[in-house]
This record gives sequence, C-alpha cells and structure tokens, in this order.
Amino acid sequence: MRLKTPILLALPILLLTLMFFNPFVCAAEERKVLSRRYLGLGVDVYAPYQAYPGETVTVRVRVEALEDIKNVSITMFIWGSKSEGYSPWGTSSTVMDIPDLSEDAVQDAEYDVEIPSDVSPGLTYGILFLEWNVYFQLSWEEQWDKASFRAIYLKNKDYEILQTAYDELSGRFLLLTTTIGLLLTTTSVLAVSTVYLAMRARARKRRKHK
Repeated sequence: MRLKTPILLALPILLLTLMFFNPFVCAAEERKVLSRRYLGLGVDVYAPYQAYPGETVTVRVRVEALEDIKNVSITMFIWGSKSEGYSPWGTSSTVMDIPDLSEDAVQDAEYDVEIPSDVSPGLTYGILFLEWNVYFQLSWEEQWDKASFRAIYLKNKDYEILQTAYDELSGRFLLLTTTIGLLLTTTSVLAVSTVYLAMRARARKRRKHK
C-alpha cells in the first residue's frame, strides 16, 4: 500500500503533463483551390493552405490537354489587402505560355508569390486568365475564360504569439491548481488517518487500564 499511494498520486500529474506537451500535428499544407474543365482544356490550381505575411509561397498550376490545343497562355493574379482592408495589394504573372499541346499531355508550372510583410491577415484571392486555341468546325478557334478562387489564408503572427503565451500560462495554472488540489487531498487524508490512529491508540490504553 505504501508503494501504490505515491504512484496513484503522481499519475494525474503525469497525464496532465503529457496532455500539455503533446506536439500538435499539422495537416498537409498544399491543397487544390481550383479545378475546371473547358473545351479541350483542363486546369487545376494548388496552393498552400496558409502562410504568414512576409513569406514567399508557391502556387502550382496543372494543365491537361483534353484534345489537341495550341497557344495556351495562363496569367495568374493574386490579391489581398493592406491597412485592414483600406488599401489593396496584388501581384500577377504569366505562369504558362505553350505553343502546342497534344491530347492527354500534361504541363505543370509553379508561380512564386512574394507576400509583403504589411499585408493584412485574412484570406487572399486569385484569378486565372486563360487563352487557348482548339480545332473546332474545320478551323482553329480562339478560346478565352477566367476563373476565380480562394487562394491562401494569411495568419496573424503577433496574435498567435500572444495566444501561445496565454495557452502556456493557462496550462501551467491548471497543472498548479491540480497539484495543489492533490496535495490538499493527500494532507487531509493523512490528517484524518493520524487522528483515527491516535483515537485507536487512546482506546487501547483505556482498555488496558480497565
């Protein structure tokens, strides 16, 4: 019994420690933000799930020729805001320019987006401007379209630092409160046990005197 009591008392503390210091596992960063199928052309766009202002992130564009196509040109525009929405921010570039693409062929292109450090946290958006030629009714005809999508969520680093500090402080307070509670409970049990043993000792003495 003497060996089991300290183990039982230490077990809740050990469980709380493991809970507070268990590492958080992040999901995969990249995800598909756009998937469209046009006449002779298929387009998919992949972007990081989230980033911080001041970082450079990579957006990937995948093009599939559903039939023979020519003069494939894709321009991407990413925009957000500054000054809490009072000032716009944006960047654009041609991410793909292909003279000929045969049926079932696939092309991948990556576009590095430099996010300014003063961009406001929140969601950024994107637009693809598409141009291509497809053979239709005995001649090559020019096609064009555009597609918008939700791009990258920009996190607030200052807020996360404060939140992490708050969570750590809350965890320490909870652990301290639990430890104090266990100590008070243990002290109470020992006090009651001491009183009980003292009363039994007195009772034995009285029996002997009788």
